[in-house]
Amino acid sequence: MCIKQMIYNTPENLPLRELEIWLSGDLSVNIEPAVKLTRVYFDSFDWRLLRSGSVFEASFKEGRYLLTWRELLTGKVLISRMMRKVPRFARDFKASGLRAQLQAVLGERTLLPQVSVNSNTQTLSLQNADQKTLVRVELRQDNVLAPKTTDRFKLPTQIHLFPLRGYESLCKKQLQQLTVKGRLETITEDPLITALNYLQIKPGQYSNQPDVQLTRDQAAHQALSSILRGFLQILKQNLEGACQDKDPEFLHDFLTAVRRIQCLLNRFSEVFPAQQIGLIQQDFIWIEQIATPVRNIDIYLGLYDDFAARLDREHRTALRSLHQYLKELKNKQQRQMRVSLESPRCSRLITLFEQFLEQNLSDRQTSPAATEPILELANASIAGLYRELRDQGQEIAITDQTDDLLELHQICKRLGYQMEIFRGLYSAKKIAPLIAH
Repeated sequence: MCIKQMIYNTPENLPLRELEIWLSGDLSVNIEPAVKLTRVYFDSFDWRLLRSGSVFEASFKEGRYLLTWRELLTGKVLISRMMRKVPRFARDFKASGLRAQLQAVLGERTLLPQVSVNSNTQTLSLQNADQKTLVRVELRQDNVLAPKTTDRFKLPTQIHLFPLRGYESLCKKQLQQLTVKGRLETITEDPLITALNYLQIKPGQYSNQPDVQLTRDQAAHQALSSILRGFLQILKQNLEGACQDKDPEFLHDFLTAVRRIQCLLNRFSEVFPAQQIGLIQQDFIWIEQIATPVRNIDIYLGLYDDFAARLDREHRTALRSLHQYLKELKNKQQRQMRVSLESPRCSRLITLFEQFLEQNLSDRQTSPAATEPILELANASIAGLYRELRDQGQEIAITDQTDDLLELHQICKRLGYQMEIFRGLYSAKKIAPLIAH
């Protein structure tokens, strides 16, 4: 029997004795000493668990973590496990059932600590005549911690019910007692959502594409500067995560933003002042050169488990040394990359590029291309890349010409970049199928 609601709001300053009376009946109530513990809500950087309608929380107590994966709002427990540490990836969970279910939601994304609360938790156990616990009740008073500050926000006091396996019907009876006798109200907002609102965190707002509204007759310099500012903002949002190796996706989005900036600066160099753009391009090339090796190893490590699963045991064993080597190489190159990305040179580039994009061009600096409608430049660029792709593709007669095929692939990627960046200038029905292919 499924119990769909197991989290309830409580009256302010609810006396413990009154809660005990509400719960008591045929069962005895054992009240455990109140404990102070840290509870952490985990999710991927893009909140995949929350978007799937679930919450993954970990309570740290006596050197171990109680991991609870539950439904959003209802509180229905999906899986609960005691563990010594919280794995970074779904694939690291040893329990095959939990691993498979988490992988279906998270994929290869890292579990990150998103919200931390200090909790004063009072636990009451409902026991039968044999002193066997049938239902666990937690009275929680949580204080959410604002990141990088000492500020704390008191969250509403709540009651959480946890039925032990086989006693779901009994738990349903206790729910009825609490709501009728205790006049408790079901929550209308999940505790995680309440904490996020206190912290002014809005999951799902992040995008790895700049949100820029272009008009067809907009001057090229103005339009391209807006697009570049969008990619620079994405770069800055992912810089810390890339340096700290929180999740491979941070480096992926960081490096993608770097490459999109380079693509635009190279393709439309005539729009910008030549003296300034040269130095900026050199620094972005430098960033790409130091970040690409780390990203490549992330890809290898991400593919490793799937590749190894296709082999027999003997070959999988032989590959372990390769896996260890890749991890050690990744750590070494990650440290080197972090030093560079946290260096004054990188900080200076970001500052100078922001100033570069905000400057107003004088008549002396303005080139004819800078004042052209952006649609004309976009049309010419996309058409030019298409012709380059067509001509070079026709010259490849033998499919084992690896270098030629790789170069052709790079042209395809640049063409895809251009259509994606300027898709707002075209009919959605026409441009979307071209991008998809």
